[in-house]
Amino acid sequence: MATMPKKSALSDTLRSINESALSGDSGRALVNATETWFATVTECQREMMGFVSLRLGKDGETVRKMMGCKNLADVTAIHSRWIEETLRDYNAETAKLMAICTKSVNSGGRTGTGG
Repeated sequence: MATMPKKSALSDTLRSINESALSGDSGRALVNATETWFATVTECQREMMGFVSLRLGKDGETVRKMMGCKNLADVTAIHSRWIEETLRDYNAETAKLMAICTKSVNSGGRTGTGG
């Protein structure tokens, strides 16, 4: 799976804007908030892409199992387990995404890059 760099050209651009055009305190705060927002969105996208990949693999495996069933009772049992597992996975993913967003909000616009 392809990985995305942790630091982007956008981050460098925002920093250079901070150093030149937006030299006041409010300008720095705006740049820091924007940089934090982009970092958070990027982290959420990475997390969601990994989750979708994982779920597609599990869903495909479930379909393969169901296609191999000889009776409706086996299909129903597999489907029931799939529903339970899917709900657990989505709940866990939602908690991860909320943790990412909460961490971002709690940082107060600081990205850990000197902001």
